[in-house]
Amino acid sequence: MEKKVGIGFDAFKANIGWSLANSAMNAVSNAIEKNAAETAAMEQAEKEARKKNDLLKAIVFLVGFNCTLDRQWKKAIATVLSAFYSENISLFSIEEQIDTAYDEMKSKSLKRFFSDIDSIDSDRTQTCIIYSVVMLLYTNLVNENMALPVHAYNLSLIKKFFMLSRTELANCYGLLGSNLNQDTDDIADLFEELTSEQSIKEFEEANPTLIYEEPAEPVTISVHSENPKGEIEKLYNETIQKVSDDGFLKKFALADSNQKKTLVAVNTYAKNCIGEEILVVYDDTLFGNGKAGFLLTNKKLYIHNSFEDPVEIDLSSIVSIIPNPKEANSFITINDIKVSTSMLTEFGTELVCDFLEKAIPLAKQIELPTNQ
Repeated sequence: MEKKVGIGFDAFKANIGWSLANSAMNAVSNAIEKNAAETAAMEQAEKEARKKNDLLKAIVFLVGFNCTLDRQWKKAIATVLSAFYSENISLFSIEEQIDTAYDEMKSKSLKRFFSDIDSIDSDRTQTCIIYSVVMLLYTNLVNENMALPVHAYNLSLIKKFFMLSRTELANCYGLLGSNLNQDTDDIADLFEELTSEQSIKEFEEANPTLIYEEPAEPVTISVHSENPKGEIEKLYNETIQKVSDDGFLKKFALADSNQKKTLVAVNTYAKNCIGEEILVVYDDTLFGNGKAGFLLTNKKLYIHNSFEDPVEIDLSSIVSIIPNPKEANSFITINDIKVSTSMLTEFGTELVCDFLEKAIPLAKQIELPTNQ
């Protein structure tokens, strides 16, 4: 009898143990699911906030660039945002954000301002939506007799810096046509003429104070780095995370990670780099033989465009780095020298240009022992 009681008691304890274990596991599982849901919700909220900020920046640029952003234009921004988000957005609630975007626009070059609009690189669908809303605002300004020539001019600049393809533009015109209940081709004809190169020239001739071309931006060292090579590697890793194209990785690499192409570049067009720290190599050849492209060291940029003589540029003499992705063959202009990036997309060229702008000041800080 005592034996049975003992067995029953042990079984009872075992059952209690399993029950507690199941309860604990369920609690942990529920906590994990709750945390995952909260994290996903926060990420989505942050993503939506970035999208709204991108849209706000573009609208502020349309009505405020090349002119003073007064209260009239601010109210127009609040009105179009209210219509787009189908909610009542008062000027009071977003005026601080408008002023912040306006101050940022005034303090940066056009290239820098647009490079900080995340959607351009990360979400082309959102970029198309932004451009469609900007065109809608411009249409509303025209209908209310508020549009100025400068607004049409600014619209052409947005189109330029958004780097919209023909397919993307077709989508934008379709969205606007649907919103206005107008024929898409009529919308396309209107805005293509409004933002054409000929229109830009006419705007510039009539208004010589308008700003269009990017001034040459000197490459300067603003912050001293204790580990410049490490910072360059960090910049490279940040750059490649922005692309999903394996071809980009095969063309653009840290020298240490692709010693074969680095050696080919040194033997082909960078023979004078002895005693320098080799940092990055870019291969601009169709078949990947590495005999054309560029090589970055801590002292010079060695360049070899196909069918041209090699060129060397002292890093200390570089005053401007400008991307030119709209040419038939993409290239970057460093000082007055073209660096071919014909094997990259327009986006890839922009990424490499941005990398060089940030990496060259760091590269100049790298000093090797004199015995090397």
